[in-house]
Amino acid sequence: MILPIAIALAMVAAKAPPRGYYAAPPPNGSRSGDGSMPRPWDLATALAGGGGRVQPGDTVWLRGGTYRGAFRSTLQGREGLPVVVRQYPGERAIIDGAGSTKSTLYVAGENSVFWGFELTNSDPVRTSASAGNAIRPDVVVNHAPHVKYINLVVHDGGVAFYTDPRYADVEIAGTIIYNNGWQGPDRGHGHGLYVKNYTGPLVARDNVVFNQYGYGVHAYTNASSGKLVNIRIEGNVAFNNGMLATRESSRELGAPNILLGGDGYATGDVVRENLTYFSPAVSRANVMVGWKTLRNGDVVVEGNYFAGGAPVLEFGFWGAARVTNNTFVGARGGSLVNRNDPRASGQIWRDNVEERNPTATKVVVRANPYEAGRAHVVVFNWGKQRAVHVDVAGILVAGDRYEVRNVQDLFGAPVASGTVTGQAITMPLGGIRPPVPVGFSSSPAPQTGPDFDVFLLTRLPAH
Repeated sequence: MILPIAIALAMVAAKAPPRGYYAAPPPNGSRSGDGSMPRPWDLATALAGGGGRVQPGDTVWLRGGTYRGAFRSTLQGREGLPVVVRQYPGERAIIDGAGSTKSTLYVAGENSVFWGFELTNSDPVRTSASAGNAIRPDVVVNHAPHVKYINLVVHDGGVAFYTDPRYADVEIAGTIIYNNGWQGPDRGHGHGLYVKNYTGPLVARDNVVFNQYGYGVHAYTNASSGKLVNIRIEGNVAFNNGMLATRESSRELGAPNILLGGDGYATGDVVRENLTYFSPAVSRANVMVGWKTLRNGDVVVEGNYFAGGAPVLEFGFWGAARVTNNTFVGARGGSLVNRNDPRASGQIWRDNVEERNPTATKVVVRANPYEAGRAHVVVFNWGKQRAVHVDVAGILVAGDRYEVRNVQDLFGAPVASGTVTGQAITMPLGGIRPPVPVGFSSSPAPQTGPDFDVFLLTRLPAH
């Protein structure tokens, strides 16, 4: 049997191995390129599929440099064969949305992955005269199902991530998010993760979110614009969010590091193994699960370590809840947990610990879910140590070369580096100043170290 030519060509194309294409900033990248390394596309052409060249399973490599403007991705893979947009190894690719009122990266193609590059906005204006005027556009807007965002760095935009509630199977993982938002006359605006979904799953895991104008993780919806269904907030580190905003003396300092709840219904949600921290001066709720008096469905809150704020946990109205094996840390006096509905019959509260002024330093190592040899190291330095010995078994092995950077100085010099000789490495805890927001001469956020710090551990390529 002889197959028609069109069918035969389609079968060959379906079996073709994945290919790599390249994008670069002007003048090297251009619309007239062919996507090869010698003749890369500009970013707009690459994200539009290079005239049909980019197929499911292919990778678009972003060469180092700054891509200026707002971009829309219509790249589309298929199940098991996503299109991947990834920073080229050893280079620093930056998308800068300054000068545009549109979202810096608007993703409209399903089965796509965005990995390892940086997004920012270098516009120095951070103050709006009108409460309703969003002077900094959203950085990443998800408008498609089956999309992953992996190990990005997002800073100094408006809202760092916004997920449209109509599109499910979305994951944001391993991303470092800081200094986003702007000051309005009423309050600080702009959150780290602004997520909602009608059906889910929507997963935010192992991200580091700090020093926004608004909330850190903001799983919230208005009554008419979405729901909070099947959202998983797992393994994230969130600290000192809301600290860039200025407030009247009567207003509370800071904004919750994690909020799950809104004016729309929430159910099937999970808040698990997250770590949060507020500096001692902050008297705002650290974590909020539930919003006002709306009665939601079911939620699981387990294995978290929440430190600081007042209360440490604000817990709302849920038809069913399992709140287990959490640790709530606060200073002397004040409530650590505020249960708004303590007589709810469908709730299980068990094996939670409340600590006041602990003295033993706590170190947590979270392996990156997508890159071997990469991890976040979180140190609650209650013991006032000058250094800690960190067990890296399962992350690195003897002979691996490594670097450690403070997430508040990602592009500066490593705080530690070397070659692994055993199962532990030593990390100093001197503390550094927080990163300076665009448009500022210094950061209004407090320095967290040496009392608390978060580090990025990465394995270096072999010689």
